[in-house]
Amino acid sequence: RGELQVLLRSKKAVDEVITPFQVAALLKIHVKTVYRLAEAGVIPGNKIGRNWRFSRKSVLRLVSRTANQRMGGLNSGRAEKAVSS
Repeated sequence: RGELQVLLRSKKAVDEVITPFQVAALLKIHVKTVYRLAEAGVIPGNKIGRNWRFSRKSVLRLVSRTANQRMGGLNSGRAEKAVSS
């Protein structure tokens, strides 16, 4: 208990650990999809016994990275069309 209090008082931010149901709500997908993506390694998480736990920061980073890749693909597609016209 003492170590936890020291960690919480330190300047380092403690990342929030969330459940598969919270990930599903955050991503607006079905919880079974969360389990499937976690098993495939798409969503970073840790299995503790029979239970999955996820870092909220890691899940949000994944969503941000995926969105940026999609936007990059859309922008490059537009540029290619403009060049080929």
